Amino acid sequence: MTQRIERAQRLLALAERDITSFRALTTHPEVDVSATGFFAQQVVEKCLKAVAEYHDIVFRRTHDVDELVDLLLQHKVDMPFPPDQFSVLNPFAVILRYEETPYVSMPLAEMGQLVDLAYRWAMGMVVG
Repeated sequence: MTQRIERAQRLLALAERDITSFRALTTHPEVDVSATGFFAQQVVEKCLKAVAEYHDIVFRRTHDVDELVDLLLQHKVDMPFPPDQFSVLNPFAVILRYEETPYVSMPLAEMGQLVDLAYRWAMGMVVG
């Protein structure tokens, strides 16, 4: 197994850990959506990075899922979803963890759909 595939699989293992945290938080209505959204964003970010690693695409350290999607598109990686599909999760990476900003709550079911979409896509790409 090549190093790039090992790195991709490691990122997917980390995404699985974040999926577990995301799912656990969704069962507690008292948890603020910013905390739950953070783990949703982390899953998507790690899945995008896993696909980049799989394709041997160099990426900078970033939490910006739009930047990662753009990078994958530049390298002609096929995505079975609109390029801006995950944009709604970007604020959960940093802004909503450190700032009190007005934010319209995102339904947890919608977050779950994004998490599942990213994970299934990345697994299909990396694991086959």
